[in-house]
Amino acid sequence: MSNFFNELKNRNVYKVATAYVVTSWLILQAVETLGNNLGWPSAIAYWTTLLLIVGFPIALVLTWLYEFTPQGLKRTGTVQQDTADNRKAGRRLNHIIIGVLAVALCFMLVERVFFAGNTSINKKQEASIAVLPFENISVLENSENFAKGLTEQILNDLALLSGLKVIAPNSSFYLQDKNMDDLEIAKQLDVNYLLKGSLQYDESSNRIKVITRLVNANNGYYLWSDAYEADFIEIFDIQEDVSRNVASQLRVQLQPQEDKALGAKLTENSKALKLYLESKNYTKKRTDRDLREAIDLLNQAVKLEPDFAEAHAELSWLYSLLYAYGSLTKEERNKAKKIHLSRALELAPEKPEVLHAKAEYNMVILGEDSTQVIADLRKAIELKPNYADAYYSLNRALGWAGNPEIAIKYLEKALELDPYNEFFASMLAGRYFYVKNDHTRAFDILDKIIESDSSLTAARTKGVMVLGEPYGDLVQAYKLFHTAGKSYPNEQWNLNYHLHLSNNLDLIPVAKEYGRRSQMRYPDAMYMFNSLCTLYALTEEYDKWLELVDFWVADKGIDKEIEALNRAALQKGLGNYDKAKVLLEETFPYLTKTISGDEIANLQPFSAFYDSFSPLLLYIEVLRLQNDASLADSFAAAFCEFADLELKEDPSQHQLLISCLYASNDTLSFVKKLGEKYFVKNDRGNMFTDIKMGSYRRFEKNRKVRDLFNRITEDTHRMRAEVIAYLKEEGDWDPAWDKELGLE
Repeated sequence: MSNFFNELKNRNVYKVATAYVVTSWLILQAVETLGNNLGWPSAIAYWTTLLLIVGFPIALVLTWLYEFTPQGLKRTGTVQQDTADNRKAGRRLNHIIIGVLAVALCFMLVERVFFAGNTSINKKQEASIAVLPFENISVLENSENFAKGLTEQILNDLALLSGLKVIAPNSSFYLQDKNMDDLEIAKQLDVNYLLKGSLQYDESSNRIKVITRLVNANNGYYLWSDAYEADFIEIFDIQEDVSRNVASQLRVQLQPQEDKALGAKLTENSKALKLYLESKNYTKKRTDRDLREAIDLLNQAVKLEPDFAEAHAELSWLYSLLYAYGSLTKEERNKAKKIHLSRALELAPEKPEVLHAKAEYNMVILGEDSTQVIADLRKAIELKPNYADAYYSLNRALGWAGNPEIAIKYLEKALELDPYNEFFASMLAGRYFYVKNDHTRAFDILDKIIESDSSLTAARTKGVMVLGEPYGDLVQAYKLFHTAGKSYPNEQWNLNYHLHLSNNLDLIPVAKEYGRRSQMRYPDAMYMFNSLCTLYALTEEYDKWLELVDFWVADKGIDKEIEALNRAALQKGLGNYDKAKVLLEETFPYLTKTISGDEIANLQPFSAFYDSFSPLLLYIEVLRLQNDASLADSFAAAFCEFADLELKEDPSQHQLLISCLYASNDTLSFVKKLGEKYFVKNDRGNMFTDIKMGSYRRFEKNRKVRDLFNRITEDTHRMRAEVIAYLKEEGDWDPAWDKELGLE
């Protein structure tokens, strides 16, 4: 055996092997660098590697059999002698090895010196990744949604790993649609790695082909790639294998519970699974149509597989979204959520998605003690550390429990994991704007989303912010709403804000158009009901107002408090003060006894759309109109005591002070503070609407009040003229509206 190794040495096999390996490494580095920068197909790197591997044993065999000599290539003898020619060949190989190593050393030094700044995009967490939507190469209808759904499931598996930062699908999918290169996507999402791939599904054979590639976003190199071909139901095995390989490549240590969770399967029913995956593409879009499509697909899935826990949990969550962003009654929402949550809890009470659905149900529907809600959300995050929605819900629960400073940290974490989620961005911007009074930071958060696309929620949120103090810019707000609405012209909230702002700009025919569209598309939306009631009060169309209330009472089953408040306001508008008073006293018993400011503060709001003191203000107004000064003064004093308590906590609530002064019959102070609110603090809000609706009608005989109201009306019409000019430029103005507004 020692003779054999000596023979290898004599024939320079060791030196050739060393030179071959070093040279191959240099070739592969060059191919990978050039390929990533010149856009070469990934197959070039694959075939180059394969050829070099195949060539290695061939080179060794040739070295054994032949020798380079000054006379050319000659067949080696049976026993290689240590001749002068052999020594010369050895020296040449030494020179080659030294030269190749020198080139390799230069290559590494250049890479270290010139590309050191690109070694890590996210310097806080090296193991950070975004999963981009897999390219769909199928020809089936809905296969695009299916491909995105599969991508999201792989992402959800990775989200279980505590040692890895994983960007939520909403943001990674969004940027993929912007045709950015990998490096730019990684920078925008603040990650060091990207997982990409492609998918092909053959429905006839129920076979699936998946190709995956793990990319180092700092240099574009592929760390790992693999191809899978299997029956569709084996998709879970593919997901698990991909996740484990990513964790291995990024050196993420799996915890025992994570290792177990990666092996879990959603369902054995392939048809139900496909429906579930397809639904994922619709759940991120908070529009009535998309939410209904997602719910329909998931209902089909649970019909095929009643034991599909994740699908039931998702349905429980989506019915809340449909109630908030679509057309669904509270009763329908509550019934559906209860059914699906109960089933999910029976099947898998410890799964993070089920825990999140349970916490959301207890918080929103039952209003249960925040302690249990917070515990369930913390458990969900422990099981799924990259669960952006759970971080957001935990922020809500902590805020509800009176811990706003802690809550905002979880909201920031939710946005870190889903940086292009405009809903999270809007909520965080709201915290900075209204709580921290940091308007610059708030607008920076929103502008990042707005500038990236014709965003809906972020632009709308900014519009609401510039409506009031310290901007009071109704024109900019209208433009923001209008621009945001171009992508989704019939989205519920967009219609509602257009209606609301048109009322405040005295654009009544425009408001009526949005009201008509709202009624047609969202007949069950509570927000629309309130906006339409305001419109009818503004135009004094009491018959339409009454008809709307009667219809909702008969067909929608609205809360009795909302019904009573609207009917009482109607009767006041018609001059039937006794009827209004009786309605209020029968529905709100606290109006029949003496009440203090502390007691008002402890009253629970009976609806999300009216504060608890609104009936009290209307009651005081009715008492004033009935000339019952003594009782009115008593309630007004209690309300002002409450307003003083609230203003100490939040001095920006100017409307409370205005309402207090009006309820107290303090005309001089009312004129002063209302003028400051509108013209100094630029807190315009609903001011024109309140004036035109007759909210301060008792003071209108006072000359100073009339002068102030006229100034506010003139300023409103100035802004209205700017909006009309803008709408005409945009081609969204009906010439008939000029006549209705008396502008011809």
